[in-house]
Amino acid sequence: MALETVKSEYLRNITINPTTSGTIEGGVYQEWEELDQLLIQFWITHSVRPRLEYRVGKRGKYLRDCAPSLLPELTRRGLVDLVEVLD
Repeated sequence: MALETVKSEYLRNITINPTTSGTIEGGVYQEWEELDQLLIQFWITHSVRPRLEYRVGKRGKYLRDCAPSLLPELTRRGLVDLVEVLD
């Protein structure tokens, strides 16, 4: 919701740093789908390429592996950078 209120002419970078303690299910996928569509709009209107950062380790591997299903349109278009971050 915060991204929807940003004055987009000042927006240059978007970094997503998700945290999760387990699998991502149910209504959370709908929120990711909405985020995916919003980030596509930022790409189209302002060429803002998002980064999805994940930590090294079991949870990080899970997030990296499920990124295509969380951000399907960005992933399909090759418009998201998956970045491994060391603790």
